Amino acid sequence: MKEIVAIICEYNPFHNGHKYQVDKIKEMFPNSIVVSIMSGNFTQRGEFALFDKYTRAKAAVICGVDCIMELPYPFCASNAEVFAKAGVYIASKLGATHLCFGIEDGDIKDLTEIADTIDSEEFTKKFEELKQDKSISYPKLREIACRELGKELPNSSNKILGVEYIRAIKKYGNSIIPVAIKREGLGYNDLSVGKNMSATAIRAYFMNNNSFVSIPNEIDKLYSECIDNGSYVNEKDVKDLIFRSVITMDPSYMENLYDAPSGAGYFITETANNSKNADEFFGKLTTKTYTYARLRRIVLYSLFGVSKMDDYPSYTSVLALNEKGRELLKILKKHTDFPIITKLADYTKMDKSVIEQFELSAKADRLFTSFLKNGSVPSDFIRKNPYIS
Repeated sequence: MKEIVAIICEYNPFHNGHKYQVDKIKEMFPNSIVVSIMSGNFTQRGEFALFDKYTRAKAAVICGVDCIMELPYPFCASNAEVFAKAGVYIASKLGATHLCFGIEDGDIKDLTEIADTIDSEEFTKKFEELKQDKSISYPKLREIACRELGKELPNSSNKILGVEYIRAIKKYGNSIIPVAIKREGLGYNDLSVGKNMSATAIRAYFMNNNSFVSIPNEIDKLYSECIDNGSYVNEKDVKDLIFRSVITMDPSYMENLYDAPSGAGYFITETANNSKNADEFFGKLTTKTYTYARLRRIVLYSLFGVSKMDDYPSYTSVLALNEKGRELLKILKKHTDFPIITKLADYTKMDKSVIEQFELSAKADRLFTSFLKNGSVPSDFIRKNPYIS
């Protein structure tokens, strides 16, 4: 069987840095099938993606990825640990031999040691001791616990995900080999314009200029067409909806959402009801105890009633593929019984766990589709077909 190299990603949007990673993987594994397990219409920070999942998947295949499989909601819009576990679980079911991810220095040894530390009994004991202080945020607690055990928890989001990928591999995919690729380009929070900008900087540039920089030439036309026909989500529209929705919600409802620590629901609703507009609300959506990303995810959960998180995804769906991707599907038909949806309407033929997860994700996809200004209606998402190159 061929090597199957997996990438867990968002491609929000696909840019030069992603193209560099794909090209590097093909250089390292020339006979492999490269499969990206990509977030659906929502991202790990609890935000709406800029383009719909099929457009983002198409861009990736045009730029060299062989197959794009979906990491469905709500797994794709969860904390780093859940996001990584869900992605690695799908990768293991797809028969991945390697998992590639980008970090700043390309050194995986330290990340492996940190992963081992977090999974140790000593860490669990230390964390429980520190947790007695309710004023310290969860990320800070982990950082302190690691430091007291002689390890520095990385402050880079890429490295934090790298640690979680390695932890998840130990749980779900012992046969998967983690491979770190040195990132090229500007840092995550660097908004300056350059050749290899971060996705954050590219989105910020787009919102201010209605055009893209730092993207591969191959997909310039695709992105231009999306701009021209309104096939993208305006972040301001989304924030306005969320702000007004939260105003109507009961704090006790917010308190019972997944990953909502005690008091967070009251803080979110009180903040909304004491803000003049969406910008003010989101600007105040952080405290010493709760990070912005965590609160943003909880706010997104509130729109769809996410009160629990299953241990792992019960399915994935095909978003885009080329000839090698079709070869992968043929291999998977023989070697896995993991549900892979190629035609969305067929989800009703699957077992209960798939139906329940799919219908929650479908609810989120309908809302996403309603924000597109290309003439789509919310139910259009169910009629989407994978892009085939």
